[in-house]
Amino acid sequence: MAKKLKVGLIGSGDIARQRHLPYWRELEDEGRVEILGVCDLIPERCETQAALCKQAKPWLRYRSMLAKHPFDIIDICTQNRGHAPISVDALNSGAHVIVEKPMAMNAEESRAMIAASKKNKRKLMVAQHMRFEAGHEKLKEVVESGALGKIYSGEAKWLRRRGIPGWGKFHIAKESFGGPMADIGVHMMDLCMWLMGFPKPIAVSGKIYRMFGDRDDLFNAEWGRHYPAKEFDVEDYALGLVRLEGGATMQVSVSWALNIPEETGGVMVLGDKAGIHTNPLGVYSADHSSLTRNSWDWLSDEDGHRREIRHFCECVEKNKQVRVQPEQSLVIQKIIDGIYLSSKLNKEVPIK
Repeated sequence: MAKKLKVGLIGSGDIARQRHLPYWRELEDEGRVEILGVCDLIPERCETQAALCKQAKPWLRYRSMLAKHPFDIIDICTQNRGHAPISVDALNSGAHVIVEKPMAMNAEESRAMIAASKKNKRKLMVAQHMRFEAGHEKLKEVVESGALGKIYSGEAKWLRRRGIPGWGKFHIAKESFGGPMADIGVHMMDLCMWLMGFPKPIAVSGKIYRMFGDRDDLFNAEWGRHYPAKEFDVEDYALGLVRLEGGATMQVSVSWALNIPEETGGVMVLGDKAGIHTNPLGVYSADHSSLTRNSWDWLSDEDGHRREIRHFCECVEKNKQVRVQPEQSLVIQKIIDGIYLSSKLNKEVPIK
């Protein structure tokens, strides 16, 4: 019988409760893992979630938890500011690490995470669940078949009309380092760059705006608002243009609040033979005197989070390479850093 992997989870907020722990518990029921610890700064949260597992203990201090067991896997779902230091400590303790997006607060922290992963010969993966959704996997197959021809441009877009997170600390720069660019932009850019084959970024120009989140008269629709307006010090709209090696480009636009008709978004990748789009999902081209579109009649609706958790578990079990390579996540971090710096300097900045 295969060894059960010892798993610990640090941070038991919404993403952990809804998208991580249920799938670790599923693997525990299958006899593949043992969830030994759940850590959170709020006692009732970690106690409640630990009680849902077979033998997990609640912890308030993650270092104490790491010292208690020789964990095989640590899953990190904390505020963004905790991603890098906790990842480094977990990797140094001998655990493999899966960590929620964004990778860190800046590229320097991301490099430290990669260095710890290499030094300890442990796997490190940022939880980019969109790569694991069935439709996106199909689009990746299309790209890798060469059907798009020469890829010359991509677009990553997610625009909410009103959708500023009214919980947690998403709106505070020292906790999260950014607004929608760090929250949802990181997802769309990762998916776009993955589908494009991760061409090397050369330079970026961008602009960020804060127009709604710090206003006392903000109407945030069904998202509500539970934070004081004066706390909001991140952007609520950001856009950028990334120049890529070989002459290709990627456009980025993300928002938590805009005066637009409705929420919209998706990833588009353009080639000289065909293009792909995630919304509506399909492959778009032309054939002699007609325009064509190809899609799929049925695709699995399995949650991408479930797939990524199971993928990471299997990678540790079988010593396989993780799909989301940490060096790729560092590239996305550099682009985000570059957009913020470009907006501050009001000019294009190089990406090194």
